Amino acid sequence: MSPEEIVISMLGRYASYSTYQDSGFLENFLEGEERSQGRLLKFRTWYKKPYFFRFEWIDRPFPEAPWRENTIGCDGENAFSKYHYTGLKIQSSLKYAIAEANAASRNAVTQISQHFPDLDLLPIAWLDRHKDLTLIGQESANDKECYCVAATVKNPHDKIIWVDCDDFSLRRIKTYTKVATGISEGIMDLAKKVAPEGIEELTAEQKKEQRSYIETNYEEVAFDRDLPDFNFAQPE
Repeated sequence: MSPEEIVISMLGRYASYSTYQDSGFLENFLEGEERSQGRLLKFRTWYKKPYFFRFEWIDRPFPEAPWRENTIGCDGENAFSKYHYTGLKIQSSLKYAIAEANAASRNAVTQISQHFPDLDLLPIAWLDRHKDLTLIGQESANDKECYCVAATVKNPHDKIIWVDCDDFSLRRIKTYTKVATGISEGIMDLAKKVAPEGIEELTAEQKKEQRSYIETNYEEVAFDRDLPDFNFAQPE
């Protein structure tokens, strides 16, 4: 299959079901960095057409810290949110609740919810936002044999998706942004003014840009299961 055919099959799968649920985890790490901090965010998603939605996640700032619970969703009529630092809040719309939770959940909430056409989250189609599709090959992701497809969003091939070869569900998403490392040129110029003796130029390693990766893994994915309305009730 071509990468375009794989993506079209994936998008068709997410547009064809009546309910969806998943569970997984997210990791954030720098290029070349050992993933020693552990999983700092875990999530679960439930969706039922047209407007029932629930996204729960727990996070912690470092491995020894206690987990913090957060929830956003819609009970079919009213959108809501409940963060670990606030009580229950009724939101103006589910679209707004998801947008508000985007940074807090490190983008985990939008990676899947953007594939729900009824929620109308994104005005631009997936294929219009992802360019230069390239099939890297096939490999396992969360115990599923997957097609691995790279796409360009803001930087060349800055997003990679792993699509299940059998049911075309997403099993992993990896994105990156470029971040400057070391000492900035501005700080060096200031240091030279304050203490001109012994201040050297930046090395190539100090000037090097690193990549900051976010990898979202979907360990359990299920379509078309019976999800009663009370599963989407507002938290107490």
